[in-house]
Amino acid sequence: MIRTRTPRGLRLGLLALGAFLLWPSLPARSSESLEGYAPEIRERDLRTRVAHLASDAMKGRDTISPEALVASDWIAGQWQAMGLSPKGTDGFFQPFIVPQPVLKPGNELVATIGSDTQSFLVEKDWNPFSVTGTGSVEGEVVFAGYGITTTEPRFQGYDDYKGVDVKGKIVLIFRKNPGWREARHASFMAKLANARKQGAAAVLLCNNPETVKQARGQDVLGHWSAALGAPAGSGPIPYAFISQDVARRLIAPLGTSLEALEAGLRGKGPRSQRIPNVSVKVRTALATTTEANARNVVGFLPGSDPDLAEEVVVLGAHYDHVGLGFFGSTGGASAAGKIHNGADDNGSGTATLMEVAEYFASGQNRPRRSLLFIAFSGEERGLLGSKHYVDNPTIPLADTVAMLNMDMVGRSRNNSMSMGGVGTAKGLKDLVAKQNEKHGITMQWDPQGTAPTDSTSFFRKGLPVLFFFTGLHEDYHKPTDDVDLVNFKDMTRIARLVRDVAREIGDRDERLQFTRPPPPKRPPTLGVRPSAEPSPEGVLI
Repeated sequence: MIRTRTPRGLRLGLLALGAFLLWPSLPARSSESLEGYAPEIRERDLRTRVAHLASDAMKGRDTISPEALVASDWIAGQWQAMGLSPKGTDGFFQPFIVPQPVLKPGNELVATIGSDTQSFLVEKDWNPFSVTGTGSVEGEVVFAGYGITTTEPRFQGYDDYKGVDVKGKIVLIFRKNPGWREARHASFMAKLANARKQGAAAVLLCNNPETVKQARGQDVLGHWSAALGAPAGSGPIPYAFISQDVARRLIAPLGTSLEALEAGLRGKGPRSQRIPNVSVKVRTALATTTEANARNVVGFLPGSDPDLAEEVVVLGAHYDHVGLGFFGSTGGASAAGKIHNGADDNGSGTATLMEVAEYFASGQNRPRRSLLFIAFSGEERGLLGSKHYVDNPTIPLADTVAMLNMDMVGRSRNNSMSMGGVGTAKGLKDLVAKQNEKHGITMQWDPQGTAPTDSTSFFRKGLPVLFFFTGLHEDYHKPTDDVDLVNFKDMTRIARLVRDVAREIGDRDERLQFTRPPPPKRPPTLGVRPSAEPSPEGVLI
């Protein structure tokens, strides 16, 4: 499930280009076996599938990582073994583009400190920001505090550029702000815009000491692949994230430390100054990927009734997660670089999708209407895979009668769950309640069709949707979302409910009639907001 606020951390992850280059070696494997699985929906089989997806070998299945492609290959191989037909645009796969920066050759950072010239390594000592301007700049260096200028009375007219001339010079600034709770002035983009406004030729930014202290001494270098809400290479001037080690070398002629500089900023206010006998040359070069680097996995099962088989019920779940936690983690800086296995989010939903597919593919009570099973990618980056599908459907949306979405169905408490979307079709709540009688799951009913999950993409196209969800928990988007915490007993009940609801919708004489629920009177519970669109600002500090 995507976050409804963007994360603090910057994504390091694996390179989009590297993932793409691995793509040709990962075809759907006809040798994939269903040995050990059973056609009926079993707790044992759900556990096995979640454990596979959430293993350390999958490294958190970041959307554009090689491991996500391996996961998609495994899903496709399983579906092929089940007997599903491929219904993507490339066999079982539906590739799409997740726009990502691509590091080009020629990035360079060289500092002359007195008579000593030092060269620094990109991806080790420094990185260009994804939004850097492409080009080369050389000039003197000015330390400009946090790089903030504001006339707001509550900040007492704080201005890091007051009294210093930065025109044509390279400014060195800290991340964050002087301890304010308000983060707007601390955003990376705000700092870039302000430096350009002041006439700076380039910006070098490093972690402020307080951030490193909170990260238990880790000086995490921001990566060039971190999306900041603007196209790669689109900034007005070169913009780079440097390590504290590089920053310490640059300020050495001041005879002070980064810690002392920040303490002064937080005590007496701006302390900007030119750094004597220091000049820097910075060259940045980035482009944007234009090749597909992610893919949905789409399998088809024809309906049993020739008169209704042209219509389809879509069942979906996203299989991607947040990788190593540099993008999307809620674990803070200490979680960066750790595998976020995503057993519940969304190994649980993907395993449920596969179990239901296997059940119907085995020939047991195949519905009259056809079933389309879609394992989405890109959900964690803003529902990208499901948006791509509804804009480029492989079965016309006019023939799609409903979409059932499973996202985080593995952490039920006392056999309970949230059932979203029941207000998106006439009689849908009663239909689900009737099918639930044999399972006895305690329901929290939510009529809304929007949530931060893939069913929203279908609802926005005017289609009935259901969202199966067991709620947020303390391990959400953390390295601790592991298999041993999944409640497989209750998850099995939910998987069987999904099966029964899909069959009922698929067997009805009349297709569901779409309705648009009224706006919610209050924010929904379980930590889900109505909007599925992530805000771009949180990632910018």
